[in-house]
Amino acid sequence: MRFGTVELGRRPAVILVPDWSRLKEELERARELRIDLIEARVDLMEPSCVRENLDLIADYGFYSVLTVRPKWEGGGFRGDEDERLRLFESFVSHPAVGAVDVELRAEILPQIRGLVREEGKKLVVSYHDFEKTPDKGEIEELFKKAVSKGADVVKLAFMGQSQSDAARVCSVMASLSHPKIFMVMGEGGKFTRVVGFSFGSLLTYTFFGKAVAPGQIEAEKLIELLSEFYPEYRREREKFLKGALL
Repeated sequence: MRFGTVELGRRPAVILVPDWSRLKEELERARELRIDLIEARVDLMEPSCVRENLDLIADYGFYSVLTVRPKWEGGGFRGDEDERLRLFESFVSHPAVGAVDVELRAEILPQIRGLVREEGKKLVVSYHDFEKTPDKGEIEELFKKAVSKGADVVKLAFMGQSQSDAARVCSVMASLSHPKIFMVMGEGGKFTRVVGFSFGSLLTYTFFGKAVAPGQIEAEKLIELLSEFYPEYRREREKFLKGALL
């Protein structure tokens, strides 16, 4: 699976959710740390700055996952679906966009899928529950529904009340073969952002300074943990850093 030229699944991969008010500084740091992707949260940007931000992401050599997350799924976009569709239509074709994330519950999912297919990019179909972790059957049903909607990658995020919630999600995800991204939010599920790769997750989300979602792990700490638990990740980083010094 590739988002742009970024190959996913061979080793842990990290996506940065940046602070758009200090984007250049954060992209510089992300490049130093060899973070893989940027989440382009259009709903959190100043409207007049979206194209400029995407241009800067491209200038720094990153691909992004484009999202216009609505308020009803934890995002910042408060307009109607027609307005949201116009934003996707404006930016899906940008060279910095490697994949597009749209919600399973979105009325405009079929139109977004068409746009993404036309541009030859990847479609992430996502579902977020900020209150609970569903039972096994509901998780499987959500996953199958996302696949049926044309997801190249299914993304599921649930709020965990305990580590048993997180363990249940990991167990279910390990049994599902379609490409996926998953995490259990909150302190009880924080470890899924590191161990999720062992159960088939393709990406983990991070930040500098202030978390965007409950349970996210700050970038340097996350990379330290991934390096400790995944030798292939550590070896590739060491090889890259050694080459940068030559």
